[in-house]
Amino acid sequence: MTFMNINNIKTLALSMLGMALAVSCSESIDVPLVPESSYKPLENNLAFITDKYGCSNQDSLVFNENGSTEFYVNLTQATKAKEEYTLVYDAKALENYNKTHGTVFEALPESLVTVSGSAAVNAGATKSSKVTVSYTTAADLKENGVYAIPLSVKGTSQTSKDKGEFVLFVRDITKMPNCHKDNGLQVISCMEVNDANPLHNLCYTLKESKKYVFDQVILFSGNINYNAESGEVYNYNNENVQHLLDYKEKYLKPLQEKGMKVILGILGNHDRSGVANLSKEGAIKFAQELKAVVDAYGLDGVFFDDEYSNYGTYPGFVSPSIEAASRLCYECKRIMPDKLIEVYVYSRTGSLYSVDGHKPGEFVDYALQDYGRYGDLSNNYEGLSPKGMIQGSSEFGQGRIISFNTAKSIKTDGYGGTMVFGLTPQNGYVTRLNNITRAFYGEETVRTGSYAKDW
Repeated sequence: MTFMNINNIKTLALSMLGMALAVSCSESIDVPLVPESSYKPLENNLAFITDKYGCSNQDSLVFNENGSTEFYVNLTQATKAKEEYTLVYDAKALENYNKTHGTVFEALPESLVTVSGSAAVNAGATKSSKVTVSYTTAADLKENGVYAIPLSVKGTSQTSKDKGEFVLFVRDITKMPNCHKDNGLQVISCMEVNDANPLHNLCYTLKESKKYVFDQVILFSGNINYNAESGEVYNYNNENVQHLLDYKEKYLKPLQEKGMKVILGILGNHDRSGVANLSKEGAIKFAQELKAVVDAYGLDGVFFDDEYSNYGTYPGFVSPSIEAASRLCYECKRIMPDKLIEVYVYSRTGSLYSVDGHKPGEFVDYALQDYGRYGDLSNNYEGLSPKGMIQGSSEFGQGRIISFNTAKSIKTDGYGGTMVFGLTPQNGYVTRLNNITRAFYGEETVRTGSYAKDW
């Protein structure tokens, strides 16, 4: 693997156009990439629409109370002089879409949609300035309803027959309750985001209260990496994690608006660095970098997992130890007192020591047990409340599922909740989550559709 500076990674991710499929919780909606290469030079220049995520024809977003996104007009050939284009709300575009796809999507009323700005394409360019489309809820909209915002482009050049119209699907979650349950028991989704879309966590609710099942979503995973040139460690986020961070308003904000905490996982990445071999100075510096990432992307904390590091005897590093892992957690909590610091009960984060007179329970909020493991962690993390002990974790990809009786014991014994790893649309069966929700809250789980990875 070639290591890159995080700023370069961010720049690269921001420049990428993504996605081949966007899925709403009601049905799948194909969202193709813009096939600009397929447009051969024509006698007439053609205008077509894309959104900020690089989608043409259609895209799917979730909003709470109000939302907005950006669109662009693109040309198949560079224009010789400046040209002006206008995006308009066009009910005919939805009629065409429904007829083509055999669907019956309902339009979001035009009175709830605002199109701001004109799309100007400068001479020699093929892409316009941005146009912002804003939308808002209303009292008569359906709870958790999906609506369409139909758009078309008007202007100088001929409109592309295939891509001159755009249908933006928006799911209105305004009337949906948040995820906060009365007894405070947590259901944590540790999601392998190389394979899954965090928005899928919105598809699970409780039958009677309609509250969302999941309380936290861990983005698994960011990494701690070693930079051989500088001799320092840094936070590396692969293209999947970085995509979610760069487009947090699409993938993460809807979760947070319903009370879910979004946590960045930090994992070793097959080099000499890890969460358990930093010196005091190294831990302080890495904690500062993690704070910068958490603040920049509006995250709610970090989760440390001491796996996949190639530890050894290297200059600038200490011997891997519980002491070093404890120091990193402490420094993160010290610099981010309002954020959640969480650890996996495994390897050198499987127990922690006091740091500078502070017990682990003062700088760790949650300790997540390994799959199927259950038991008091007071000796592992002195001072940690039972409410911070997450028991009997499940691995959905492997079919290792918590039983109803174990979930019931978590509630009876006063522990904090449980964790689900690897949730996807393919393995997130209601029967599996019912073991948790029936025991924790006395309610069945309801699943409404799915969100697949769309980038």
